[in-house]
Formats: sequence, structure tokens, C-alpha cells
Amino acid sequence: MTGLPATPATPAADEDPAATLIVSGGGTTLVATDVLLAEASWLRALQADAEGWQARLAGIRALDSAPAPSPAWTGGEAAGCVFGVGRAIDRVAEHSRHLADSLIAAAEGYGEAERRSERVARAGGVWLGFTLGRLAPFLALAALPALTSGAAGFLLGSLLTGARPGDGPATAAGWLRANPRALTDPVVVAAVRVLVSSVDDAAVGAAGLPYPVSALLGDEGLGLLGVATSAAGVRALSRPLGLFRETPVSVVPVPVVPVPVVPLGGPGVAGQRPATRATPPPAGFADLADRIPSVSEDGSQVRIERYGSAESPSWVVYIGGTVEWSPVAAEQPWDLTSDLSAVADQDSGSYRAVVQAMREAGVRPADPVIPVGHSQGGLVAAQVAASGEFNTVAVATFGAPDGQITLPPGVDAVTVEHSDDLIPALGGTPGAEDDRLLVRREVFAGREVPPDQPLPAHALTAYRATGRLMDESPEPRLQEFRATMATVVGAEPGQASRWRGIRVAGE
Repeated sequence: MTGLPATPATPAADEDPAATLIVSGGGTTLVATDVLLAEASWLRALQADAEGWQARLAGIRALDSAPAPSPAWTGGEAAGCVFGVGRAIDRVAEHSRHLADSLIAAAEGYGEAERRSERVARAGGVWLGFTLGRLAPFLALAALPALTSGAAGFLLGSLLTGARPGDGPATAAGWLRANPRALTDPVVVAAVRVLVSSVDDAAVGAAGLPYPVSALLGDEGLGLLGVATSAAGVRALSRPLGLFRETPVSVVPVPVVPVPVVPLGGPGVAGQRPATRATPPPAGFADLADRIPSVSEDGSQVRIERYGSAESPSWVVYIGGTVEWSPVAAEQPWDLTSDLSAVADQDSGSYRAVVQAMREAGVRPADPVIPVGHSQGGLVAAQVAASGEFNTVAVATFGAPDGQITLPPGVDAVTVEHSDDLIPALGGTPGAEDDRLLVRREVFAGREVPPDQPLPAHALTAYRATGRLMDESPEPRLQEFRATMATVVGAEPGQASRWRGIRVAGE
């Protein structure tokens, strides 16, 4: 007989709500915990096995050589045994089918309720954004006296008490330290996601156009306006001020190993090649998150691993998050300028640096590639997959504002978001449907939020912990992604190189 699938172990999520993974998407309408979906899958497998056992019993009965209608299985000890086994198998098949149907129905009901609330929130965001845009001049005039008197009172109080501007709860930083959950609240994150998607509606309202135009052109209509157009508008308005201006970029290997390079017909010149080291293939989501470069002002932002033979290589590309938070582009292309350009889908400096690093590392258009990234790096990883420049077979993003990017069919994609992480919400509400699998958890569910970290749920260390939970999960589609990755990278060690992008002369 076919062996039963292993019963999924119940993880610590039953005891720790912060360890609960919510899984949705993947081409289905289901939204549920990973354990519930694993239980449903196990019950479906049990049902299929029971039906297979019945088919085998039917084959045993067919061995009876007695002519119909007097089969030999109508009496006797063996006949009773076979009959009893058949009834028991019927009950197993029926109960497993009923339980699986109930679990799937619960997951579909939860998913439908979530989608309905999202539709209501998006529609409300369109109306709110349009209304605020229409009322913006009046609101600004009404708020001016209050802001002026408040600023004067704050300055006077500072002079009388001797407090410095950076101290105390009167400042934004002080207030956030006193209220650490203010930006780490799933409700706030959901609201920000809707508001970001409503910026274009506010612009339509401010332009004096009627509300139906906003609804028709926005995400809920033709999709001509949205987060990308809002980001592009911010870029255009900021350029005269010298803000968010893109530049050419170049990449260098880290560390650099000088080697002689002899061009055709010319003398030898000093060149560079990346220093590589042997590395085992990634075994799961924890390994993927662990190998994403950490934020560093002078370190690498891209790690590229090559597996397989020189004739038929495959690649995993890891991309780090934002390093520089100034709106003025400097040396670092992993900055706010690239953030805004990437959201606007306008060839960010970080995207161009990643593509250049991939080509210099030897990635060819037909080679299988798995891009992986955190934060801005996840946004770039999704854009690499969507661009069609490379043969992307799978992609994994952690805490990335990539909801508006539509991935091509056939790409095995997993998006990991913390519901108390504000950064993914800056990408707005998800755009067109694709088959990516969305995995969520609330990092600080039932826990104290560290007051010294503004966005602790966005930390790469937090996503690395989520990756470990995903590896322990019995959810079948998470296991399938790991199987796909294993097929791409193989079992033999590969070679890893690191790369650093640099901004050069301005536009």
C-alpha cells in the first residue's frame, strides 16, 4: 500500500501568535494559516490514498473466478474481512473528504472576507483621496493659524525650559520613542497602504476633475493612474530642487583582486575580477534571507552565486536594502532616489547596478536565475523577474514594496511581508493578480515593541527569523518552492561573489 503522508507537526504558533504564518495567493483564493492549509493537504492525500485502496480491493474481488451472479465473496471469513476493510476504507475516505472540504471552505470564506474588506478600503481610499485633494486649499488655510501658533508655543516652551529640539515627547522622534507601536501596528500599516494608493486620487481632486474621472483612471478602473504615476510626479516636481535625480552607475567586485587584462592589439592593463569563494547551495528560505547583504555604507549590496557547470550554470542573486536616506543622490545608489525611481518604474540606479553586476558576473539571458531581495532589494528583485531580461525561474522577496509589480506567468514567486512592517505598504495595494504566494506574520503580536528602533518589524534579522519559520512549516507550496530551488541550484557547492554599486557623474 502507498504510505500515508506524514502528519504535519503543530509548530510553536499555537503558543506564540508571532510565529503564526498566514499564507494566501499562489493562484488560489485561500487565506489561512500554514498549518491549516497543510492539514487540508494531508487530508486530501489521505482521501486519495483511501480511494486508491478501494481500487485495489476491487482488483482483489475481480480475482474471483466464480461466475456471476454467485461470487465466492458472498460469505465466509475472508469475505467478511474484505467487506469490513472496504467499509472502513469508505469511512476513512468520506471523513477525510468532509474534513478537507470544511477546512478549504473556511479558508475560502476567510479569503473572501479579506478581499471584500480590501475592496471597501480601496474604494474608501479613492473617495477620501479625491475629497482631500478637492479640499486641500481650504484645509491648508484653516491649518495655517494653528500650525503657526503651535510652532511659536513650542519654541517659547523650549526657551523657557531649556529643552533641545531633539529631546522629549514634543518632537516627532520623542513621540515615537514614547509610542513605539505607532508605526508598528497592522491597522496603521493597512491604512498607509490605502493612503499611498490614493495619492493619485488626491491629485485628480486637486486638479478640479470630477470624482468619476478619478475612479475611472485609478487602480480600481483603467489603472492609468496609481502608485507609479504618483512617484513619477514626485520625481518631476523635485528635480528643479536637485532632489531624487538619477545618475549613471557602475559596479565593482568586492573585494577587488587585480589581474592582468590584455585587450586585442594593445598592451596589458590592470583589470579587476571578483574574488569568489565556495558556498553550499541554499537549502531554504532561512538561507536565502541570511545571504542577503546587510545594510552597510561601504560594503557590498549584491551577492551573486553560480552553480552548475561553466557550460550550463544557474544563479542566485541576493540584493540588499536601502542604505542612504538622503533625498539628494550621492555615491550610494541604494538610496531614496533609487527607492522613488523603482516605485515609479523608471530604471532606478540600484536596478541598473544589479543588472550590470549580473552581466559582469557572467549571467547570460538563458541561464536560470533566482533573484532574492529585502526592502528595496526585494523591489529590484521583482523588477528583474518582471523585466524579461533574464530567465527568472523563481523569485523571493522579503519586506519589499513590490505590490504593484506584475510577475510573468510561470515564475515561482514567494513574497514575505510582516503585517506590522510599514515599508511594504509604501508600494500601495497590490495591482494585477498573479500567482505569487504571499506569506505574512505579525512580528510583535503579543510582544513589546523596542522603543529605540523606528521600524523593528522591517529589520532583516526579523525576516531571517520568518525564513526559519517558513522552513519549519508543513505548508505544501512552501515545500514546493524549496524543491524548485533545489532543482535549480543542485546539490554541489557553488561560487559566490560580491558587488558594490557606485553612482558616477550626474545626468
